[in-house]
Amino acid sequence: MELVKVIGVGIVGLIVAALLKKDKPELTLLAVIATGAMILIIILSSMSQAIATFADLIAKAGLSDGLFGGVLRIVGVGYLTEYAASLATDSGSTSIANKIQLAGKVTIFLMGVPVVTTLIELLEELV
Repeated sequence: MELVKVIGVGIVGLIVAALLKKDKPELTLLAVIATGAMILIIILSSMSQAIATFADLIAKAGLSDGLFGGVLRIVGVGYLTEYAASLATDSGSTSIANKIQLAGKVTIFLMGVPVVTTLIELLEELV
């Protein structure tokens, strides 16, 4: 049912943005940002149960909390980067959107090094 909420908020946001574009074009980007923020809140509230379940699986497997936290941060950076790049694209700044995406990819790579190192250490212990 969360998807229905997201679609509803998205459609309302599109209508508001389209109406503002005619009369107050400077407010269009604010409507897009507000719509995106509402959608993020809906998504994050529904993800809390999935994150808790994933944390339980990590605990049962005996893996470190640092590994779980690292993966969550990487996923968060990916989502935030995509959101910021989409906002830049919507405002007509494709070049800035590309730079945001590049920065996100580099950040994910750098954040992934400790996660990969931990996984390799775990594999060495198993072998």
